[in-house]
Amino acid sequence: MTPGARARRALLVDVIAAALIAALALSLTAGLGVVAFFAVPLLLLTLLWIAVERLVVRFRHRRQQAG
Repeated sequence: MTPGARARRALLVDVIAAALIAALALSLTAGLGVVAFFAVPLLLLTLLWIAVERLVVRFRHRRQQAG
């Protein structure tokens, strides 16, 4: 095999490996984007819920102490 053919074959293997890695990265990040699209609003809603519950408990506790 000539050095030029060997270099072209190595380049082809590198290009195929790069394409596979890029496809894997795109599929993983697309999946993470979908998860984040649903997870972030759900996380914010849960944190808001917890904050409201704590405020209600504090408000009730203060009213009981005052009354």
